[in-house]
Amino acid sequence: MDRETGVPTEVELVYNVMPCNALRTAQEPGNQPHACTYFRKWGTYHSFDYEQAGPPPTPGIVQDTVYVGRAPLLPELLSGCRKAPIMAVGINPNLPGWYPNRRGSLNPLFDEYKQYAHYFRYRSVAKLEIPPDKYTEFGGGAQDTPFSGFELNVLPNGSGARVVPVRLQRQTMYTTYQSLLDSLAEEMGWPAGELTVGEDLAYGNMVACPSARWTTRPLTNDPDVPPMTNTERDGIVRECFRERKHFLLQLFQSLPAVLLVFSQSTASAFIAEMQSRLHVGDPRPDESIDDLMAREIRLLYGRLSDGTELDARVIFSPHITGNPAEFGPARARLIAQIVEEAQRGALRYNPGTHHLHRTRGSCVFCPALQIGPCDYENELQPLSMTPPVC
Repeated sequence: MDRETGVPTEVELVYNVMPCNALRTAQEPGNQPHACTYFRKWGTYHSFDYEQAGPPPTPGIVQDTVYVGRAPLLPELLSGCRKAPIMAVGINPNLPGWYPNRRGSLNPLFDEYKQYAHYFRYRSVAKLEIPPDKYTEFGGGAQDTPFSGFELNVLPNGSGARVVPVRLQRQTMYTTYQSLLDSLAEEMGWPAGELTVGEDLAYGNMVACPSARWTTRPLTNDPDVPPMTNTERDGIVRECFRERKHFLLQLFQSLPAVLLVFSQSTASAFIAEMQSRLHVGDPRPDESIDDLMAREIRLLYGRLSDGTELDARVIFSPHITGNPAEFGPARARLIAQIVEEAQRGALRYNPGTHHLHRTRGSCVFCPALQIGPCDYENELQPLSMTPPVC
């Protein structure tokens, strides 16, 4: 809970993150553009809202959907249950609509915070897209690029809403997260098909705004990618990670038992920023993923009132989609380290919920934002601990 406002952290983040990029890039005065203006260099994308006002009545991100045209992208929250015991972290969210074969991708542009919160609570292994035949019917094609300004020709219905059919667009990164859970269950002898992304593994990023790549160098295989300047990169990290602490605040509210850090760039940045909290394993920012995977590394959240240390296993891995040649051979080591945490009791299967036991700490995200009742209310254990210095 924020000690100044009295609003629970997981709820306050919804109201801070959703408008953040728009405020930073469009409303702040000054002679120099704000560092986060960099994300506008990625162009605009087909966006959607829900047709019905208010929080959706059912779980899931497939709802009655309206096309609202092209727009810059909203920053992203953690996806999944805030108390999921496993959290995966990357540098920043991916952007499927950048690529020609994914131009029918739809991106959320909600004007209601509760819809925004609902979407990220239930986004699991997929995002949304217009089915390819309908995308073509609406005029989509080669002329539709992030810099074209092209809008789909979706006719309004009787109430003026441009309703579009949608389907789930599975993301390789997220489906691989699911495969990790499947392997964990198999190794532990737990029931197959019950652990799921969104419930048992949540995923977030150190920086909230999406791009197709996080790079300071031009790419020969994709010359349209706008590389960051070093000044932009440092300014974005300073603004989002260090000053606004969107990821850190969520991390210290979620308190996952296992933190999965994907990619060399994420690992280097994460270690550099969190070095004082990494109290076991002594990782260094210049170490390779291979070296980091060779030993146990733990992050200290704080100490409970009885002096007990509350910490998490930090497991590093090559990037699933960005570096598949290295991820394949490393996958078995990644699974083995997650299994170690299950064997020591940090990850436990609950036959009552058919999911992993929730981590320590309170959460009011779902009831407070009218997403629905907390599915794990009976498991939540409020704690008193030394306030973390993020």
